Amino acid sequence: MPELPEVETVVRGLSRHIIGQKIRDIKILNKKSFYGTSRSASWQTSKSKILNLKRRGKGIIINLSKGLSLLIHLKMTGQLIYVPGSPMLERSASGSRMTKGGRHSRTGDFQLLRASSSERNPDRLNLGHPTKDFGEKMPSSHTRVIFELSYGTLYFNDQRKFGWVKLVPTCDIEKDSFIKRLGVEPFSKSFTVDILWQTIQKHPNGPIKSTLMDQSLIAGVGNIYSDEALFVAGIRPDRKGKTITIAENKKLISAIKKVLELGIKHSGTSIANYKNAEGLPGKMQNYLKVYGRTGQPCPHKCGIVKVIRIGGRSAHFCPVCQK
Repeated sequence: MPELPEVETVVRGLSRHIIGQKIRDIKILNKKSFYGTSRSASWQTSKSKILNLKRRGKGIIINLSKGLSLLIHLKMTGQLIYVPGSPMLERSASGSRMTKGGRHSRTGDFQLLRASSSERNPDRLNLGHPTKDFGEKMPSSHTRVIFELSYGTLYFNDQRKFGWVKLVPTCDIEKDSFIKRLGVEPFSKSFTVDILWQTIQKHPNGPIKSTLMDQSLIAGVGNIYSDEALFVAGIRPDRKGKTITIAENKKLISAIKKVLELGIKHSGTSIANYKNAEGLPGKMQNYLKVYGRTGQPCPHKCGIVKVIRIGGRSAHFCPVCQK
């Protein structure tokens, strides 16, 4: 599942292309993927303007005019694919459609069509998990919701149907069942040394990694970035909360922010199934210190990275560096 840096990358990438557009229609192809009915959603959002996009935890918030907002969670296999131009005319990204300049551009595992050889933005923007839909025509067999916009179409795809879209009044966002369960944002002013200390002390017998991954405590940190933050702070992931010292707590909050900022800088991690708005893999995997490096030397050259299971999740660490 994408973590904070991946979702933030999606929000920033999509923002460059859909802010200011109006929603012409919403087509719901799978009722379980959308909270509400197609008819009421289309009526409520008709001519609603897209004002801005935000991230909350691992969720995406699209604020509209008329006091409405769309909440989106990609979960395990969710995608957002934006195709500029007339709705429903998209062809396969590997098909015969040519760019205005008569050229195709190939990046990574998927072919992206560009308006001209000098333009950096592709004709088709792929966000999220790169299943075969990234290279197929839209809508695909995995398309669950279609948003027809002023100058293009936004497709919500989800192979396993765990992701969802909600339409809610903007004033009720904080009351939403997903939003209200989220903890503090790591980049907010509320995330202080004292708050992190209090959070850890409330779970004295829980592994520190589990505490960091609990979305009701700290929003957006998952398996990858919890491992990385604990390595930077020099703390073993299976340490109980009550053993964490005040000095270690200060190192940990700094480490959390540091690894998340690095993740955003490098457009997220593409170890398994994530790509950014331009269909390109994130590069954070090239900067990971311990996650996914089992059996390899610790970056500090002092030990070998090991992996254990904590709460059903893998936890990577250096037994020498992390006390």
